[in-house]
Amino acid sequence: EIKEMPKVWVIGGDGALGDIGFQNVSKVVLQNRPNVKILMLDTQVYSNTGGQACTSGFIGQISDMAQFGKVDKGKEEARKEIGLIAMAHRTTYFMQSTMANSNHMIEGFVQGLMSRRPALFNLYTSCQPEHGIGDDMGHHQAKLAVESRAYPLFRYDPDKGSTVAECLDLDGNPSVDLDWPVTKINYAERGRQKQMEIPTTFVDFAVTETRFRKHFRKVPRDAWHEEMMLVSDYLDLDEDDREDKVPYVWALDAKQELSRLLVAEPMVRSAAERRDFWIMLRALAGSEDEVVVDDV
Repeated sequence: EIKEMPKVWVIGGDGALGDIGFQNVSKVVLQNRPNVKILMLDTQVYSNTGGQACTSGFIGQISDMAQFGKVDKGKEEARKEIGLIAMAHRTTYFMQSTMANSNHMIEGFVQGLMSRRPALFNLYTSCQPEHGIGDDMGHHQAKLAVESRAYPLFRYDPDKGSTVAECLDLDGNPSVDLDWPVTKINYAERGRQKQMEIPTTFVDFAVTETRFRKHFRKVPRDAWHEEMMLVSDYLDLDEDDREDKVPYVWALDAKQELSRLLVAEPMVRSAAERRDFWIMLRALAGSEDEVVVDDV
């Protein structure tokens, strides 16, 4: 009988469902109606009303009502994680996914539709004008968002057990045991093709979109110095050890040659926040290494 029930679909953006209208979503999922399925298109802004800042946006993201200037440097608050809130309700199947991860997304849709519970599907959705990307780049950016920990994949099924670790599934994410996945990049140097491996951090994702572009500045090669550190290494330092160090991220110019971009403080904070959220997810899913303390 559950399978035969007609589904009631609620479809909206993260502003309508995860921000200004979330109190209504919360009430619906707590009612535990198995035929209600909610699809949230997560663009990190109010895309339908002019691109205003939304609680789902990232630290440092520049948008209407979160401008970049002498005082404010974009959005100041950490991203609201609708998945954590959904898990706190304990009544709802939840999936966070992207169209670039089609197997994960379709499998999650099937699980949520078959669940004898409400289901909330949260999908990374590019907004080309507000993100500042090409019309054909949605799939690419969604893939990069997952690889950079900007938007981890996960599913939460309350019917899987009585603990969060039993219910939470991180399958589909690259290099689950690492803070940042490692990727290979090809570049040119003095006419020769070379390759190197670098961690893919949130900053490597942010530098590809104009909504973060004001936080980066290119450094001429003759201005490179020993105190410059790759942002992934910079993030591993304590606050006291960061003094005099300058974080940068690699980029490729039109000739496919390496260039260094200085990373402003809001992007460092944003990357740290994304890393910490990923560490939290791993801990909730029981993926963190267990610490054994000897009896004294």
